[in-house]
Amino acid sequence: MAARVAPLSYYAKKYAMNPSKENRLAGRFPTYCVVEFESGIGLTNNLSTTGVCFTTEEVFDVGSQLRCFILMQKKGGNTRRIRCEGKVVRAEKKENGWEVAINFTTLEW
Repeated sequence: MAARVAPLSYYAKKYAMNPSKENRLAGRFPTYCVVEFESGIGLTNNLSTTGVCFTTEEVFDVGSQLRCFILMQKKGGNTRRIRCEGKVVRAEKKENGWEVAINFTTLEW
C-alpha cells in the first residue's frame, strides 16, 4: 500500500513563517541559498512557491524583470540550479545591502 502524502498547501501552512501575520498567496520558508544573476550574487532570506526574497549589494528597480538561478544544496552535497524569472516587487536598502523580493513568472527545476 502506498504511503499517503498531504498536499503541499498543508505543509506551506504548517511550516510558514508567522502564518497569522502574512497576507500572501503562499507561505514563506526561511532558506539560505546563493542567488546568481547577471550582475552579481545574493543570499536568500526566504523562499515560497510564488517568489523569493534575497539580500544583495546590487540595486534593482521595482517593476523590473530579473533572471536568476537559485543554488539549492541537495542531500548528499550536490547542488541544484533552479532557473527563475520574475518581477521585482520590493527593493529596500538595509544595513547589509539591498533586500529584494521578486514574484516568479518562471520557475524551472
